Amino acid sequence: MVVRLEEDGLASSESVAVYRGTLSRANHLFSLTFCVRFKIFFLQQRGTLFFLYDSVDNRYWMLRAEVWLDKVRVAISHTWHFMPLDNQLWAFRWYHLCFTYNHLTFLIKTFLDGVGVRNSSYNVNRPAFGDYAAVGNGQAAAESFSGDITQVNVWDSILGDTDIQKIAACQTDPKGNFLSWEAGWTLHNVTSYDMSLDKFCNQEVGNIYFWFPDVTDDTAQYLCEALGTHLPLIKSLQDAQYLYQLSQKMWPKSDHCPVYIWTPLNDKKQENVWVASYDKNYIDNSSYWSPDEPNGYRYENCAAVRIDGLIDDDCSWRRCALCTFTEPKRFSLLGTCEPELRNIYFVAYQEEYGGLIFRSYGSNHIKKVNGTWIYVNEVEDYIIAKMEEFDPDFPMGRRWWQLEREVCGQPSGGRRLMLLTPCLSNHYTCDDGTCIPHHYRCDLKYDCRDLSDELECELILFPKDYHQNLPPRVPGKEDSKLPVVINVIIKSIDIQTVAMSMKLSYEIEMIWFDNRLQYYNLKSNDSLNSPTVDVMMKLWSPLVKLLNTDTIDQTLLAADTNTLVKRFTQPFGRDEGAAGEVDMYSGEENPISVSRKYSTVYACQFDLTLYPFDNQHCDIHLQIVSGQVSFLEVHSNSTVVYLGSNVLNEYKIGDVKVLLRKDYLAGEARVRVPMTRQFGNSILNIYIPSLILMIISYLTFYFRTSIFDVRVMVTLTALLVLATLFAQASNSLPNTSYFKMVDIWLLFCVGITFLVIIFHILIDNRLFKDQKMTQVKHFGMPASHKKQELIGLRDRCRWAPDYTVEQLEMVAKVFVFLLMVCFMVGYLLYIAT
Repeated sequence: MVVRLEEDGLASSESVAVYRGTLSRANHLFSLTFCVRFKIFFLQQRGTLFFLYDSVDNRYWMLRAEVWLDKVRVAISHTWHFMPLDNQLWAFRWYHLCFTYNHLTFLIKTFLDGVGVRNSSYNVNRPAFGDYAAVGNGQAAAESFSGDITQVNVWDSILGDTDIQKIAACQTDPKGNFLSWEAGWTLHNVTSYDMSLDKFCNQEVGNIYFWFPDVTDDTAQYLCEALGTHLPLIKSLQDAQYLYQLSQKMWPKSDHCPVYIWTPLNDKKQENVWVASYDKNYIDNSSYWSPDEPNGYRYENCAAVRIDGLIDDDCSWRRCALCTFTEPKRFSLLGTCEPELRNIYFVAYQEEYGGLIFRSYGSNHIKKVNGTWIYVNEVEDYIIAKMEEFDPDFPMGRRWWQLEREVCGQPSGGRRLMLLTPCLSNHYTCDDGTCIPHHYRCDLKYDCRDLSDELECELILFPKDYHQNLPPRVPGKEDSKLPVVINVIIKSIDIQTVAMSMKLSYEIEMIWFDNRLQYYNLKSNDSLNSPTVDVMMKLWSPLVKLLNTDTIDQTLLAADTNTLVKRFTQPFGRDEGAAGEVDMYSGEENPISVSRKYSTVYACQFDLTLYPFDNQHCDIHLQIVSGQVSFLEVHSNSTVVYLGSNVLNEYKIGDVKVLLRKDYLAGEARVRVPMTRQFGNSILNIYIPSLILMIISYLTFYFRTSIFDVRVMVTLTALLVLATLFAQASNSLPNTSYFKMVDIWLLFCVGITFLVIIFHILIDNRLFKDQKMTQVKHFGMPASHKKQELIGLRDRCRWAPDYTVEQLEMVAKVFVFLLMVCFMVGYLLYIAT
């Protein structure tokens, strides 16, 4: 047996089914299992499925089960617990609900359709008992239940999870040993009917048909799509005949619908290529056209059903629309700020030909009275709002309503946009009532047929007290600083050693949380979360100081700025006052990202002591400020990425990194660019030529001793070239007050060359002395004269060492060679260490 309570949805304290079985106050429930199968029609403030009452102590909450759309509640011996549901309940669907309580472990378990949804732990500390049990009502009309109830059973033990699953799946139907559904019930203002067990889980629900006469094809398409279905698509001549017969059967007194019924087909885009309007897919319907159809060519681009098949028809002609459903659709009325789901969800009915009425799960209805659609509270009998005239004259979709009562704080007399939609929560409703996936909303391409999905794509909600010049502060933590993440993306680097500067092409991104803001409909693809320029310019943004440049202050907010909101979390809820199905995100958990490209020259301080074997670095000095006083700090998650080539003309770029130190200024960070000089060019153009010239000057020691002029000329030429090379190298580097390694090398090369010249002079003088001595000894003069000539020659050459030419040459060769080797070894060791 199934009992049906308050089928019309009118709350009544007199609609109740009372248990006829035996109940005793002495029979106590310590551990227990309660199960019930139910179907909701309408909901009052809450729906009481069952309660156990102790009439002696006047206790109504000994054992109680109540249901809302998004939660259920169990009461055991005057202690109750809410159990939120993962999925909201729908009207006109069978559900199976069970509670178990273990008095030893204090565990309360909730099962919906055999699946555990919630566990709760509480020590009830006393048994449940009573002498009166009923279903369908509590203590007042506001607690009554509207719908069907069956299989109410209570056990004084705990059923296993598998047993509960079998009951929910209609595989078994055990009877409770404390209270049994089969014991019988006394019905008060309640009807009942019989239904086999298997039908609860395998129901065959008949189709629901809504008929609308005298409408154009556009209106017919709108009606069915806005009601959550499509126009009928026939697949055979039998389908056409069935629709024709159905129309005659349901509305025998009407002469509108039995003749022509619109279908979703049209060939508006390409002649004789018939597609379904709701998905644009090609339909091959060549086998069930009426005789001599289609014949309208480009003048008839829509298709209608006649008893003998399809015909092409003029889309502006008025025909019949048929919308078919396999179960009642659930509609949501958005933009009302209703706190209770029962007054947000509606079910559509057709009580008269061509008409509609929408009845909420609670007390509010939407219906047409005297040609005007009204939003009315049926229980308290007052009008909330009246819909403004609209074509087509139906409330599905976004419509403007004239308020008769206050709605969302908006006083009566104003107009308010509200939305009546069959779309699910993860879908967006176009203005014409059709549904698209919610992430298609504001994704920079049209998905709605009326193009409404790309309208009013506001992203940021500013509070009334928002000040652009004030940084975000955490409430209660006014002394805390706002952490700002700085990400630097370097595209290219150009190092100017002489100017001691670094030119960068780069992008600065700053990320921060503004807890004052809320965001609408953020996408998982952050590139779609970009506000308009006007909105962007209203945001607070940190000012960037580039401390080691000529242009110190820079702002990130400008026309060429890329501003995004990054989605880190799921929405915390929907804006119940908005008709746009707005998912809301918190600014405290989803940051703002502002990035902008720059091309800037930074001053560097290079230490060129080891040039050209030096390693250098150049820093980007960044400081973020807010007004005159800094309330900001750079977050430790700040990063830098270099995307250019690591090998430049003069340097090799190392690992670029962000530096954060306590001795920096408030809000300051530095991006360090390490550089290793590529010395190959210096080796080729300075060191190898100078080394060759030095070796050439040294090799002059191996020229014939007698050709002094040639030896000196070669050495002098090498010295002149070295001097020129030294001058060129000095001009290509910044002037410094200290010696660089290249200076030391070139000075050594010049010094060695100069030393070679000195040795050549000494050797030549020694050679000249020996030659004179030989000449005096062999000239034909008196001996006394020869002696005087030798003494004079000796006096003239007294300053020269008393070595032979061979000895001098050997000393020069060895000394200069050893000096060169020792210097180069020491030079290389110094560079290496």
